[in-house]
Amino acid sequence: MSETNKQYFPALTGLRAVAAALVLAHHFNPLNPARVGWRLHSLVAEMHIGVTVFFVLSGFLIGYRYLGQERVPLRTYFANRFARIYPMYFLLTTATFLIIHRADPASNLGGFKIYLLNISFLRGLFEEFLYTGIQQGWSLTVEEMFYVSAPLAFWLIRRNARWLVALPLGLGLLGVGLVLLGWGQAWHGFFGSFGFLFQFTYPGRAVEFFVGVGLAWWLRQPGAPAAPRLLTWFGLAGCLLCLVVLSLLHGAAIGDFGVMQPAGMFINNVLLPLLGIGPLLWGLARETTWLSRLLSSRPLLLLGKSSYVFYLLHMGVLQHLIHNQLQSNVLTVLALYAISIVLYWLVEEPLNHWLRRVLRRPARPVAALA
Repeated sequence: MSETNKQYFPALTGLRAVAAALVLAHHFNPLNPARVGWRLHSLVAEMHIGVTVFFVLSGFLIGYRYLGQERVPLRTYFANRFARIYPMYFLLTTATFLIIHRADPASNLGGFKIYLLNISFLRGLFEEFLYTGIQQGWSLTVEEMFYVSAPLAFWLIRRNARWLVALPLGLGLLGVGLVLLGWGQAWHGFFGSFGFLFQFTYPGRAVEFFVGVGLAWWLRQPGAPAAPRLLTWFGLAGCLLCLVVLSLLHGAAIGDFGVMQPAGMFINNVLLPLLGIGPLLWGLARETTWLSRLLSSRPLLLLGKSSYVFYLLHMGVLQHLIHNQLQSNVLTVLALYAISIVLYWLVEEPLNHWLRRVLRRPARPVAALA
């Protein structure tokens, strides 16, 4: 397979494992500021950038696969996306709500309305419901909105590359309009603030996806140049620089993240993808370095393939139950990795392949009644 037609980049699968580990460190910061100092603590606290890595990576991989086609086969495209994302999300979300309801039947958090908002991915549009169910699952609302809009975006980009800039700008303006439209309205926090817009919604974070799509478009061009020398390390340095600056913007209290400030949102949503993650992906896809070899190693490939399940499990009701049984942070993390791998092998991957076959199959014609 030629470099231009290459569809699978092993190092980027390994990068998914790193991104999931960054999010884990962000949610369960192991560095006590009283012991290691505030700067080191705040540096780990800003490792939510793992979500930004996921968003740019999604834009790149989906874009690289479909921008080379004049017409996106919609049935196959949506079947693949549904089979990849929905089964494990539905199963683990349902398990989460059953556990919540059993523990406290009167709790609104386990109510059927909120459950429907969760399994339909709509909860991510409302501040009031953002952290219900699988708390970190809000990011899947962002992902799904990108997936739904991608075929139209690719059609436009193939006709004029200026849409790579126009689309994220337009989406951002749309989000601003929705915030202004709902200003002061009690809509359960539907696009309830500019902070919510730029931290938790697709219109506010579209730049991340389109940096990945733009990189895919560039690498798909005939005669696209080879990656500049040391590009991998330039991208890695850009990621580290943005992480450090975000940590310097971190407030004086635990949880007062730098990304919550306007400057931090701009760094996380724009500069980090452009100066860090984008170049890093380009380098990992085109250069051979010790880092690309490490990320392509068997252990990291396995952790990368099971990273979606791990992401869904690593925080929330299910993680809490595991921790209560083991009473150890280290053992809990190891158990989460082990369970994620088992669920990937036994549930996620078989369901993925089965659903793709079923959903791609054309419906049989029905004979007309006489």
